[in-house]
Amino acid sequence: MVTTPAAAAAPHVQPPIPTERVGPPTRPTEPLHDVSIMIGGQGGDGTLTVSDLLGRYFHATGLYIYTARAVLSRIRGGHADASTRAHVEPIWSQKPLQDVLVAFDDDAVKVGQKELAPHGVVLADQGSVKTEGPNIYHLPLSITAASKVGNGLYKNTVAYGALSVLLGFDRAAARGVIEKRFARRGGDALQANLKAFDLGCELVKEAGLPAPLFTVASGHAKGQVLISGNVACALGFVVAGGRFFAGYPITPATPIMENLDKILPQFDGIVRQAEDELGAINMAIGAAYTGARTMTATSGPGLSLMTEGMGHAGEAEVPLVIVDCQRVGPSTGEPTRHEQSDLLFVVFASHGEFPRFVLAPGYASDVFETTVAAVNLAEKWQIPVFIMLDNDESENTQSTPAFDLSKVHIDRGKLLRQEELDKMAVYKRYELTPDGISPRSVPGMKGGISQTTGNEHDEFGHVSVNPENRRKMMAKRMNRLELAKNDLPSPHLWGDEHARVGFIGYGSTYGPIREAQEILKTKGIATRYFQARTLWPVPKEALTSFLNGVEVAFVVEHNYTGQFARLIRQELPALAPKLRSMAKYDGLAFRAPEIVHPVEEEQRARGR
Repeated sequence: MVTTPAAAAAPHVQPPIPTERVGPPTRPTEPLHDVSIMIGGQGGDGTLTVSDLLGRYFHATGLYIYTARAVLSRIRGGHADASTRAHVEPIWSQKPLQDVLVAFDDDAVKVGQKELAPHGVVLADQGSVKTEGPNIYHLPLSITAASKVGNGLYKNTVAYGALSVLLGFDRAAARGVIEKRFARRGGDALQANLKAFDLGCELVKEAGLPAPLFTVASGHAKGQVLISGNVACALGFVVAGGRFFAGYPITPATPIMENLDKILPQFDGIVRQAEDELGAINMAIGAAYTGARTMTATSGPGLSLMTEGMGHAGEAEVPLVIVDCQRVGPSTGEPTRHEQSDLLFVVFASHGEFPRFVLAPGYASDVFETTVAAVNLAEKWQIPVFIMLDNDESENTQSTPAFDLSKVHIDRGKLLRQEELDKMAVYKRYELTPDGISPRSVPGMKGGISQTTGNEHDEFGHVSVNPENRRKMMAKRMNRLELAKNDLPSPHLWGDEHARVGFIGYGSTYGPIREAQEILKTKGIATRYFQARTLWPVPKEALTSFLNGVEVAFVVEHNYTGQFARLIRQELPALAPKLRSMAKYDGLAFRAPEIVHPVEEEQRARGR
């Protein structure tokens, strides 16, 4: 992670979070209000299962949940880990340090020890983990699963049982999570998991481990659901009246298509898996042309293949929502790792110029609301609208209030009804209008005949290379970026409105920034945070007001070149000296201390 001022300068390299420990861990005497448990092993060891079970248990006890995963792009093998964080207050990011590490092999210990809190402990799989230490407790998880359940894979449920004792869980409630989680599989699978859970509980007693090591407080969270950004996006599309989705499997966007495949047919909608991303975007464009509200979702490599289709939708003024679930690039990059490096590509993608909106929600409920807004904006302004997610936002789950459907409204813009079309003396598909939006009919409507191509066209859709027509049509399309600015999602402002230190961020940086603000507040440093929800067109008026109110603003993002900071400098050059680019590009999400440290350093440099 590097922090650089607006002008080029020697980067500051963020030091690692210190985790050195001496001697055995000191056990907390009071219940933890904020706990995080990491499970690590090889791909296929069931780390995600343990994380899911823990999340379900903590959710049932009224705590707010955030789960994260770090897996490789393979079916089995290679290091994989997952973490579950539970807090009595709302959370949106990973805890900086872990309280417990469940290690199924030595690689998990090697990776996880770096993230353990001073009081943290390791629950290690005896026989698979050779590493010793004062904070490492060995239990025969795999051996017990293989010898007494009949399959070593049940070590994950054995580990969950052991954790439930070590952390003082209510045994009946913890067992109930198993029953609910595996109820639909029933039969032997359910009974095997229940047996594995009970065996895990007994292992702790047989080994004479100090139990509980510590306990976890209960919370009062009500009306919360556990959901990922991908699922929130799928639900938002359905609620917004979306009825056609085309895509091609790609990490981390695939769950959007998978969830829509289950849900959309119940609302007479259609999901199509295309032969590739070129086919997907062209199917979506064709469906949108017929009047359906359409969406496609992909990640970097797929987005590259969709580029020509983006330009076609822009030229033909076809409403289309494109979701980009960003990952590490270029090329195949790191398919399962975290980054926000597609921004400039999305803003300037395709040859030639056409208007597009680029939106960036910050958390699950924001993803839902932004997806609804994107579908409306695409149809009202008849242009492509991009939703920028990122790997963590797409895949990680978090507690969020149940979505308020009463706030959802549908705006179909100038989509004509037959009675409206009947009253028109002449129908022009690309009619020049004061607001830059042309009335739109769909195929099959009497009197709505028009021609739609990827060529420049006149008001009727006929191919034209007339210079005057070109000037008018370009102005008609491009002026929408200005005309639509009041329709676009406004930024959210968080923190002290009088603070002189600011943050600017988008996407999943929301959680770490909010947490960093709380830490800085305890250190006497007031901050204000501009959560950008529209990235293009750059919200110049709102940013100008924000930047005029602070002395320095850190633009927090996951890419090497500080792409959003570059856009802001381009659009607001007079305010560029106030910007500091805080960039992280190692494939991992920000943790709050990584944001706090550069701010403290900046303040010291200013003599504050």
